[in-house]
Parts: sequence; structure tokens; C-alpha cells
Amino acid sequence: MALNVEYPCFGSGEPTRLSADAIRWLGADLRRRLLGYKIRPFEPVDLFRRAACLRVNGHPLRIVWDAANPVHDEAGEPVLGVCEHDPQEPATVMISLNGDLLGGQPEMLRSTAAHELDHAIFDMPAAVAKGTARAFRSGAIKARDAAPINWREWRADEFMGAFLAPQRQLARAFAREASAFGAAIRWKVIDEIPTPYVAANETGWSAIDAIAGALAEEFGVTSAFIGVRLRKYGLVG
Repeated sequence: MALNVEYPCFGSGEPTRLSADAIRWLGADLRRRLLGYKIRPFEPVDLFRRAACLRVNGHPLRIVWDAANPVHDEAGEPVLGVCEHDPQEPATVMISLNGDLLGGQPEMLRSTAAHELDHAIFDMPAAVAKGTARAFRSGAIKARDAAPINWREWRADEFMGAFLAPQRQLARAFAREASAFGAAIRWKVIDEIPTPYVAANETGWSAIDAIAGALAEEFGVTSAFIGVRLRKYGLVG
């Protein structure tokens, strides 16, 4: 049975400009419905299987995943992944993840898969409806941070962040780990939810890094990824 995904969009199928909070909610909600409530490092093949058939704003969308082959851009340079629609394959999107670059890096494989899933859900329905070709590529590892940021890529990264480390679950785990490290935890209300907060200048960045490392292992991502989410969620400052 296809899982339904809904968000505000124009008549063309293009999404409206969603807020960061709305994108994060969608990412966390889809993670829960695809992979369950319990947060643990998921096997990418489970995501591929469960996110193969979706209904986006009422329209069927088939996603074909491939993580076994090299992936290149139009210039022949290797990239982490690509999400594309071929008009000859109606209602179908192909997500290809670079097996050569990501085969030994499960954390990067998870993040790239979630990033491309965003493009499939938000950017491809309009192309499918119009029957036009469209492709989005994630840059090479060494160049990704230097790539220009635009609305679609910013949204994909926010979605990916919430999909891999939902805010509420990360906040609970952070409070537990910070307490174990003896950090002074303060509480504030974010979106009517009591949220832990740690001042880095009091706790020390070495302790923050250690906490991030423990959380990275728990969520199946990199320490750098956790560091970004801690700041974006307002858990560290």
C-alpha cells in the first residue's frame, strides 16, 4: 500500500515555500511512518523497500533505487547521488546513489539517500505531471560544502536532517548524554515543548564534541552532522 505524503503546492505540483519548521515536521513524520518510532541506524535497503511506492498529494509516485553503481554528472565527474525523472517512465523517479563513493560509508549513504528522497517527493511531482525530464545531483564529497545553496537544496538538507535526526528524539537523547557528561542543562520552551539547552562556553567544546560523537553513533550519522543539528535545533549555543 502506497504511503501518502501531503504538503502545500501550486496547481503545477511545485511545492510552496515551506518554513524550516514545516520541512522538519514533514521529514520527521515520514521517518516515523516509514521506519517506525524507535530511533536507530536504519539499513538503507529498508528505506529503499519501504519508500518505493508513495502517493504525493494524491498522485502515485514510484521510486526506483540503485546503490550499486557509480554515478556521474553531465561532465562525467563522480557525484554522490542523483534523483531524476525520464518522461518515458511515467510516474516513476530514479534515485541513484554512488556505490563507489558511498559503499563503505553508511553514514553518508543514509544522508545522501534522505537528501535525494526529498527531491523525489518535492521536486519530481511537477515534472511527472508535465512529462518533462528533470534531474538533481548531489556534489562530490569534497565539493559538497562549497556548492551554491539554493531554495531546493536548502529544503533537501533540512528534510534530510529531520529525517535522520528528528528534533524531539535528538533533544531527548541529547539531554541524556549531556547529563552523563556532567554538563549543566538548562531548559527553554521551543514550539511549546520543553527543550534542553547547553551553553558551550560553560561546558567546553571538547565535551560537546564527545556528546556529539555518542549521538552520532546512536543515530547512525557523522559527528559533524549531529553538530549542525544541535545548533539548528537550538540545543547548543
